[in-house]
Amino acid sequence: MAKTQLNDPNTQTKTHQEEADLKGTFIAVLFVGAFLVVTWFGVWGIFVNR
Repeated sequence: MAKTQLNDPNTQTKTHQEEADLKGTFIAVLFVGAFLVVTWFGVWGIFVNR
């Protein structure tokens, strides 16, 4: 009589956890950071000229 193996490593499904795509988030953060730096230097330039 054949034995049934419940935990056969060949039939187990492999779980693959997908990593979040953060490229768009990184670009958005760069735009916000650039906006803050440009704004800060703009206000500083106005302050220095007065």
